Amino acid sequence: MRAVVLAAAFLMTAVPAARALDVDLKVYDEARRRGETVSIAGRVYTERRKPNAEDMPMAHAVVVALPRSEALVRRLDDLRARARDSAPAYREAATEMRRARERYEKEVWQSGAPDLVRSTMVDADGRFTLSDLPAGRWIVWATHSQFMDKRSPAYQLRDRERYRLPPRLVGYYAERAWLREVETAPGTSMTLELNDRNVWFAGIVEDRVLDAGPSR
Repeated sequence: MRAVVLAAAFLMTAVPAARALDVDLKVYDEARRRGETVSIAGRVYTERRKPNAEDMPMAHAVVVALPRSEALVRRLDDLRARARDSAPAYREAATEMRRARERYEKEVWQSGAPDLVRSTMVDADGRFTLSDLPAGRWIVWATHSQFMDKRSPAYQLRDRERYRLPPRLVGYYAERAWLREVETAPGTSMTLELNDRNVWFAGIVEDRVLDAGPSR
């Protein structure tokens, strides 16, 4: 019996408790049961530069809708503000934003509401639609990444053989992100215009490769 108690005590100290969500997911479930659904649609594009030109859709942009979390919004705002403090903070901001969103998505999944994490990719015209969402407060997070080739010089063979060298830069993804907080009413639809002139944050995600280290 004592061994069982000790084992339980060990598990309680070894496994941290799950962080409670700061959003009541039951509200969304109740809205769905009442048939109170909405749709969020929009475009992601580069705005025309001349009156007679056309907007250019941002291919492969990804749009995610999540139940509104004050903690997530504060975290994203904080990362955006810190990105101005230093070059390292700027280089890490986009990656940290992605991690913060993914952690929140995982928490929603683990809370038993995976259907409240909705994502889609824009079509050839840059358009997207997220339909049959429960009415309520949502975060819409959209991102578009474009790879930029910017290779740093290759390490000398003698250096690769003698030292453990840091990963070498081969390029980076120029990432644009849009954050929109929306409050929807039953039976309504909302349209968002996300373009290069109203980007919420523009950052980079570096792509590095690890050169061979010491041979012995």
